[in-house]
Amino acid sequence: MQDFITLLLVCVFIINSVVCVFEETASTVSVELDQDQIVNYFAQTDTDGNGFLDREEVQKWVKIMVDAHLKDSVPAAKTEFRSVDVNRDRIATWDEYRIVMKSIHKDDEHVYSEQEQKHKFRQADENGDNVLNQIEYVAFKNPMTTSYVLNRIAHELLEDFDADQDTRVSVEEFIYHEASRVEDVSDEQIDKLREMEFKGVMDANDDGFLDVEELKDYLDPRGTNFIKNEARHMMHESDTNKDRKLSLEEIKKNYLHFQSHKQNPVIKAIHDEF
Repeated sequence: MQDFITLLLVCVFIINSVVCVFEETASTVSVELDQDQIVNYFAQTDTDGNGFLDREEVQKWVKIMVDAHLKDSVPAAKTEFRSVDVNRDRIATWDEYRIVMKSIHKDDEHVYSEQEQKHKFRQADENGDNVLNQIEYVAFKNPMTTSYVLNRIAHELLEDFDADQDTRVSVEEFIYHEASRVEDVSDEQIDKLREMEFKGVMDANDDGFLDVEELKDYLDPRGTNFIKNEARHMMHESDTNKDRKLSLEEIKKNYLHFQSHKQNPVIKAIHDEF
């Protein structure tokens, strides 16, 4: 039961649904195994040299992956911006983006809906002129690691959960948020899990409420909460003999969670904020 609770605790309860950031596993996604990368990461994070990774060392692995992804994501977004800016006027309109992305992702069932994408587009539009310059486009593609977009997301979350409009979220408002409890409205186990997440992780100052800063800290992929949650999930998925540590062989068998690939659930979690 404890392992089950641990797995569920990494699911982020936000806006109109309960979204588990780990939707895909190695059994559903086929990618090439990068053995050298895994061995290199293992050597970097096995700080005590005992041939195993404990939870703290797995957290270091997560941080390496996040940092590597963020280093690559900015130039990738800039390259994509040039593809979307078809008339070379140094701005991307919504129509330009929509046409290009529909062409690229026409067979991809995991792409956000047009309504969701348009909302993200507007959130990244820092100056409100209804188009994105290159800096804003980078923010659009990396919302959770862009300060002003993350701030807007946190404010939206607070407004959505704040039923009594006192500019903060109580534990009751978080647990019994109707819009995200359609499927499990009377599930006492989910009630308990939400309370544990609220009190044990999200409410950093233990005042019984969440403010905007606490929501931002919870969502930020560079923050402690994100890294701990991802490491916890990676341990749960890969510790086949349940000895609370990971061998190199266990990591290789669950390689999808441990390499800097776009289908890695950790990398997907950085972007799946809605």
